Amino acid sequence: MDDDRQSSDSAGRGARKRRAARVDQQRRQALSWFAQPGVVIFAIALLLALAGWGLVWWKSRQITVRQATIDGLELHLEQARWVLDQMDHGENFRKPSTMMPDMPKWGSQRVTVELALFNRAETDREFDGGELFLVPELGEEVEPMGAQVGRARIAPGHRLNTAVHFDFDTTQPHGKLRVEWRRGDESVYLPIPEPAEHYHLRPRDGELNMPPDARMVQPLGKADRGRDLFVGIFGCVACHGDPEIPGTNNVGPHLAGVASVADSRVEGVPGMQYLYESILDPNSFIAPECKDGPCQSPSAMPEYGSLMSVQHVADLLTYLIELRAAAEEEEPSAASG
Repeated sequence: MDDDRQSSDSAGRGARKRRAARVDQQRRQALSWFAQPGVVIFAIALLLALAGWGLVWWKSRQITVRQATIDGLELHLEQARWVLDQMDHGENFRKPSTMMPDMPKWGSQRVTVELALFNRAETDREFDGGELFLVPELGEEVEPMGAQVGRARIAPGHRLNTAVHFDFDTTQPHGKLRVEWRRGDESVYLPIPEPAEHYHLRPRDGELNMPPDARMVQPLGKADRGRDLFVGIFGCVACHGDPEIPGTNNVGPHLAGVASVADSRVEGVPGMQYLYESILDPNSFIAPECKDGPCQSPSAMPEYGSLMSVQHVADLLTYLIELRAAAEEEEPSAASG
């Protein structure tokens, strides 16, 4: 009796083991299709496709626009422009910031972003200049260093113009630069031009061989473009002031009527040639008087010959020459008064 019971228990255990083995084998067979080469290739392709779509989606969010509306506030990018680094003087010296108040420190350049904002909502909207950031492809983002309107409330249907400034070290690798407008949970990117290269990163003697004679260059110039370069792009106004407003120079000599003065500055050198060479290489001639006394040697002026194109030089030269004509026209009226 006991032998029969033991035999029955043994047979039961054997049957259970065989059933468990069959179930395990069926499970392995059911899962084995995952290991098939075709399935593995398909899975890898699917993952790559998903990653590709994710990358496209992410990049699409970073496409730059000049106009966008967030939370009923419409923003227009009017202009973005770089002010050349006034501290960068190549092999001369690095001018201390006290000589150029409010300008970027050495190694940095300033980009000014001019904006127009319009409230399309039915209630007031508040704009904060701190909603904008300069975002490099490489490196850390930069907060604005100031705004004409730091924070302002805009009524429905009203418009606001403002400017936001960023100082950025363009001597370091940075890749593509954009300005990001972050408002709430949304953001858009605004395009800005590439900054000018620094003097010490450019080849010696510039990228182009300038003609030796100013008469070969001057006919190419336009005075209105030259004034834009003088005031904005190259920031000459920061040192020399506005030639039309006496006493506005900061470091260098004031340039009212400079072309007339240049005619008699160096014997045998025409005034136009004097100005031309002074733009290309400020150490060619040292002016006798600057803001606070004799001008320094070597010159504190950046060596623009390594930064400018022929067209830049022609436009600036034409503008400076026309200052003489303006000064000569004013003299008779002043005398008669």
